[in-house]
Amino acid sequence: MASHKKKKGFEVISRLLTYEEKIERAKDFNEFYGEKLVDPKEFAKETIYDSSVEMKYLNRRYEEELDLDEVLEYEEMTENEDYAMFCPNCGQERFVPKSIYKEKIPPR
Repeated sequence: MASHKKKKGFEVISRLLTYEEKIERAKDFNEFYGEKLVDPKEFAKETIYDSSVEMKYLNRRYEEELDLDEVLEYEEMTENEDYAMFCPNCGQERFVPKSIYKEKIPPR
């Protein structure tokens, strides 16, 4: 089940990871570092969420869901108050969280 919460002016989608997803993440982490730094079974006992943001291109139909950390990292680097990012589809800086898009471009 996903929940939607406003964070920093935009909606964040949070989804609780399954036991299997947590085991896989711990294994991937250990594999990345080449040693067992995390016990997958202990890690799987934790409550862990995936958080993402629905993004939409201003004035176009292109949409994509991005990891929350990616959006926050970009905002921190640019100090862009609208969280406008470069669109992965066309490269223009008009890719914003969907909730901000709805505020800027009201439904017809």
